[in-house]
Amino acid sequence: MSDTTAKRPNILWIMSDQHNASCIGAAGHPDVKTPNLDALAADGVMATRAYCNNPICGPSRCSMITGLYPHTIGITGNNLSDCPIPNPLTLPTHLRNLGYQTAMIGKGHEVLSWDQQAYEHIRYCDLTDADPSDPRSVHYFQYLVDQGLADDFDLGSLPPNHPGSGMRGFVSQIPAEHCVETWTGNESLAFLENKDDDKPFFLKMSFQRPHDPYAPSQEQMGQYDPDKLNLPENICDYLERRFAGKPQFQQDYVNAGQRGYPYRPLDEADLKLQLSYHLTLITEIDKQIGRVIDHLKQTGEYENTIIVYLADHGDFAGEHGLMLKNLGIYESIHRVPMIFHYPGGPKNQKVNGLMQLVDVYPTLCDMAGVPIPEHLDGDSRVTMLNGKEPGMDHVVCEWDFGGNDQSTVFAVRTERYRLVYYLDHPDDGEFYDHNEDPGEINNLWATEDVSIQMTRMQLIQLILNHVGRFKRAWSIADDRAAFAKYPDAPSYHIHKWKMKWSEAVEKGLV
Repeated sequence: MSDTTAKRPNILWIMSDQHNASCIGAAGHPDVKTPNLDALAADGVMATRAYCNNPICGPSRCSMITGLYPHTIGITGNNLSDCPIPNPLTLPTHLRNLGYQTAMIGKGHEVLSWDQQAYEHIRYCDLTDADPSDPRSVHYFQYLVDQGLADDFDLGSLPPNHPGSGMRGFVSQIPAEHCVETWTGNESLAFLENKDDDKPFFLKMSFQRPHDPYAPSQEQMGQYDPDKLNLPENICDYLERRFAGKPQFQQDYVNAGQRGYPYRPLDEADLKLQLSYHLTLITEIDKQIGRVIDHLKQTGEYENTIIVYLADHGDFAGEHGLMLKNLGIYESIHRVPMIFHYPGGPKNQKVNGLMQLVDVYPTLCDMAGVPIPEHLDGDSRVTMLNGKEPGMDHVVCEWDFGGNDQSTVFAVRTERYRLVYYLDHPDDGEFYDHNEDPGEINNLWATEDVSIQMTRMQLIQLILNHVGRFKRAWSIADDRAAFAKYPDAPSYHIHKWKMKWSEAVEKGLV
């Protein structure tokens, strides 16, 4: 190994799934307990206006790890086990080629063949990363089998008689010592304790939650009293207004009763209850982050380690009176948490410029002093994070959901405005002025004000310029074909089709 490689900083990429950017203490949330993320922000810089490029898990993760927009790589689907797209040089692949020891702990939910090329060490926790023929190919599920807890697995779709059916939060039967957060923390520490000290490391510590199901263990309950929680100011959007003024298909959907995403609470008390489960998971993730950062400090590696915390997309987390996601592309879904700590970087700073998840790849390369591949869509934002230049003038989110009223959706966010364009409803979109309406309640799409109409058209033009060469290399239709290809696949039955492990064994599926 060269002296140059030896001096390169380590990189710890910490991410969670579906974390509303407001739900961090350092971001000003009145209730959530995140002391370790708060400490990281105090010792680094928080990008307060970072945005995802796709609002669902798989496409967003593929986009950020490649530094490419979803329309560039063509991945819009979410079941990627059979996706044939070759590795376009993901960040960990690039770093491994440069001499880094690379590891992935937790939820991957990217193209499996990419992971095999990118990581020397892999420990999966989510059945999205399973071999369809055997859920035990996911390390955490095998761990539950070994502990005799596989029938209590509750990190997927749930049967109608389950207390978490209908997208509701519930108390998991899996003890805290065996929950997925603790497992992810344990496996991350195991890698750090056994890694090759002669190489810099890249560790992706990827938490499966606070993505639903919101299911803390019994021992983790009691950290939040639902009655004492503060709710966002814009809960009236659903609880009182029932999305009045929003696109008609959205109004029809939210008023048709609970039938999938997002979760529509019965009332404020129900919303507070669901939020208490969600915040509990965020706090449990924060505890595991603290364990890993403490280890880096104890071993003297903290100051030579670049750390980033982010999420693949947001969650309503009470905003608009809802929980979960998959309705429109609102600020609560589009904006993501982002904190950087890096050698020579600022301390206890917040930057408000716009940036996006495809920028993380080149930004980390810049911080680490390694070459930035020329083909990336993203750009380094180190100068912005150092407070020496503004951010982008706009960011775009792309969503191709397939086969429903919001099958293809684009959102553009500027300093002042948000526009959401529905390809199947070109005359029924959304347009919000954040200077006057930061809660995105009053939809200005149909206003007759000429200046607003002109601004709306300018923002639509930005979207057209951004995705004019849109293509689908892996879509929702490919997801369905992949599921149909393996009708007896036990991983799918347990994760998506509500079968217990013991039933799969009894039926001879494994």
